[in-house]
Amino acid sequence: MNRKQRRALASRTGPSPKQLAAWLQQAIQAQQRGRLTEAEALYQQVLQRDPCQVEALHFLGVLAAQRGQHEQAADLIRRALELNPQYADAWNNLGNVLTALEHPEEAAEAYRRTVELAPGHVGAHGNLGVILTQLGRLEEAIAACQQAITLAPGIAESYFNLGTALLAQDDHEGTIVAYQETIRRQPDHTRAYKALSLLFYKLNRREDATTLFRCWLEQNPDDTAARHMLAASSGCDVPGRAADDYVQTMFDEMADDFDRHLNHLGYRAPELLTEAVAITLGVPAGTLDVLDAGCGTGLCGPLLRPYARQLIGVDLSLGMVDKAQARGGYDELVVAELTAFLVERPASCDLIVSADTLVYFGDLAPLFTAAAAALRPNGWLAFTVEEIPDAETSTGFSLELSGRYRHSAAYLRQTLVEAGLTPTMLNQVTPRLERGQPVTGLLVVAYKPALEPTQESPH
Repeated sequence: MNRKQRRALASRTGPSPKQLAAWLQQAIQAQQRGRLTEAEALYQQVLQRDPCQVEALHFLGVLAAQRGQHEQAADLIRRALELNPQYADAWNNLGNVLTALEHPEEAAEAYRRTVELAPGHVGAHGNLGVILTQLGRLEEAIAACQQAITLAPGIAESYFNLGTALLAQDDHEGTIVAYQETIRRQPDHTRAYKALSLLFYKLNRREDATTLFRCWLEQNPDDTAARHMLAASSGCDVPGRAADDYVQTMFDEMADDFDRHLNHLGYRAPELLTEAVAITLGVPAGTLDVLDAGCGTGLCGPLLRPYARQLIGVDLSLGMVDKAQARGGYDELVVAELTAFLVERPASCDLIVSADTLVYFGDLAPLFTAAAAALRPNGWLAFTVEEIPDAETSTGFSLELSGRYRHSAAYLRQTLVEAGLTPTMLNQVTPRLERGQPVTGLLVVAYKPALEPTQESPH
């Protein structure tokens, strides 16, 4: 065989197994370092030479999942498993992808297959516990979480998953122990602090909550949520309003499940406000410039639209504004702090409506002053807050363990009048439930009087 024939044969046979293994290793390393484009090219290079290379199919599927391409990821990982049904890590990653695709039953089966093939796979036991909790199969979930802890007692996340399963079972003391163990093993575990603080709130354990928030703040002195909630639980250093970072982060995290959560709470503030607007303004004529102040996911939008020539929504949370955009009906949506937004738009509104946004403000004087300036003469402001009886506060407002402020009726009347607004309605309402009990709220409507013509002095 001459040199030319040998070269042609080499061209037909392609790279050696050793070369393919080297490419595969380079791809895995690039993926681990976040260089996904480079890794994808190398995986494709391997698969062009060997379409049945199981690891390349598996890791290319994981890469697709990293990019949010979960349908493609599931297809690639399934192809790998068809070639090697004993590939435990691939079953676990298929479970992760199916979880992202919201196929919990299939995900649970994938995780079960993983632990059958690899009984010591800690991550799969933990994942199985999480998905079984979602499915409400709590005894199985708790067993899976406990097995993960038995296999690797030092992993904080396993205790957190156990706490979540126990909470779903209403085992409050067990949940507290599990979350506290999570924090002991990982002192910066923010989700454990938040989950435990919500449980202490539900159980009305103020002293325990104060101790928890002090610990949280010691671990992260710059955490605005810890600072705000410490003030709420201890009553010390209460701010005039919630910090922007605290509100923004909280509602960004809640955006995806917000409407479902409010439905569970029997939330009625938008409907109550719309009824009050109808009583005040009569039949909608579509002639007003309307501001939905703290629009959230846009629940008020469809109710206010009939009144609006122009409907604007403003909210501090981008996640919420994105949901409002998807719901539709607004002419403009703005991500901004409410008081600053109002200051920048003088005499621009005929109607400002705010559903349960002012519960994150204690001192309402700056906001009411800004709202009065943003209203045109004969314009209207309508809002809801949570009520505190006049006798229970010397300042007119109080920061509660929930992290929200309550306001007294007397304080609202006085502060509105001082801002140049005239209250015409101040009714006690129930905007939602909290811990299974009705929340006592106040629904307020006020207007900005028209300017009286200046009388000329007699000569």
